[in-house]
Amino acid sequence: MTELSATLVGIYPGRDNQIDQLLSLLRKPADPSPPCIFIYGPSATGKTSLTQTLFQHYDTTGKHHAYINSIECFNSRLLFERTLNAWMGHQPSAENRFGNYVKCDNLVDFINYTRELLPHGEKHFMVVDQAERLRDRGAMLLTSLMRLSELTGRDVSVVLISNVIWDKFRPRHGGASDPVSVFFPYYEKNQILDILVKDCPPEEPQSFFLTFVDAIYEVFRRNCVDLNELRHLVAMLYPKFVQPVFEKQATRAEFPRLFKLCQPYFTAASDRLYLREISTSEWQKNSTVASVKNNPEDVAMSIYQMADSDNGLDLPHYTKFLLISAYLASYNPARLDVQYFAKGKDPKKSRKKKAVTNGENALGGHNRQQLMGPKLFAIERMLAIFYSIVAEPVKSTVDVQIQIASLVTLRLLTKASAGDRLDGIRCKCNVSLDTIRTISRSVRFEIDRYLYDFA
Repeated sequence: MTELSATLVGIYPGRDNQIDQLLSLLRKPADPSPPCIFIYGPSATGKTSLTQTLFQHYDTTGKHHAYINSIECFNSRLLFERTLNAWMGHQPSAENRFGNYVKCDNLVDFINYTRELLPHGEKHFMVVDQAERLRDRGAMLLTSLMRLSELTGRDVSVVLISNVIWDKFRPRHGGASDPVSVFFPYYEKNQILDILVKDCPPEEPQSFFLTFVDAIYEVFRRNCVDLNELRHLVAMLYPKFVQPVFEKQATRAEFPRLFKLCQPYFTAASDRLYLREISTSEWQKNSTVASVKNNPEDVAMSIYQMADSDNGLDLPHYTKFLLISAYLASYNPARLDVQYFAKGKDPKKSRKKKAVTNGENALGGHNRQQLMGPKLFAIERMLAIFYSIVAEPVKSTVDVQIQIASLVTLRLLTKASAGDRLDGIRCKCNVSLDTIRTISRSVRFEIDRYLYDFA
């Protein structure tokens, strides 16, 4: 056991306590284990990977444990038949016409087959990942699995792996004792660095790579504590971070300069890559176009424009601002237009003034406009907002009336007044918040600062 513990600790830094707990619960093959072990904790904390590796070393034959993912086994029959297949060493193949070892349709059959097929004196484990999904598969399934050893008279332990705490997992009707719990907390900084340093490219100095990983952690730690996401960000950003070294723009010893040159990519990654607004392949393809030899602002613009063509609305520049103005007019109260859009006004200060005036608390005392839907507005009000939010003077060659008519034709604006003339009609905006945010980002307009709901 000591040798196995040392092996696992080398593979999974920062999980010494959890490894010792699990090994003490599994014990030697001749010793009984608890009827149910509950492994829980946030995502990306090593629960599934460590448990699978542990059982692969603990049960080298592979016939004494069955690993089941509840997402793949979406009904009870699949759950039972795959468990029995693993215990019996049966693998569905062309030779057996991809049949299972036995047909097992219900819980009673599973208990009977377990009693008949498993010999006395041998320890077996049933490992169920994403176990919270078992709660929706009948009132007695989870309770019966937790009492499987008692019901079958065999040395069978059920290991449940979940992101949900036991208080929200416990069967409402009771019927079984609480399992032995093993908690996997978030990794601490030094543990994250120990793990991510294993991803260092072979040709790169490990100390330099570790310094970069430390910088990534400090930049993203407030918004991202998920190890998998941090690992993804490191993989995507390190090639851009080290690029100036190969382009003779800086040396590895000039870390502050390298960090400054890569900063536009950090900003873009937090907005685009982390939120999955752009795929990994798109990031790699488009980021090669931008180079540190360019102006940093050009680099940022190049990255920010990634996937803008995928927003589904290929509109002219001023038409996008008209649609943004229509959205603001539909979802903001007219009485607050002066506070938000008057020249020289700061929206942040306007929000504070509004909250004091209306006596609304920070928990959302007012009725959210997003939930109430778009409101009708006059075209004149939309134009007033439009001329307020457009930074530069609108060129005389731009026919705003035609662009408004185009928005109506495309059903992005819905008319609520009769007549063909645009003067004096009332409309409402017909796009979603996600769509308008995408359009706003394409013209570098921070719409959330001007929306009443996001005060």
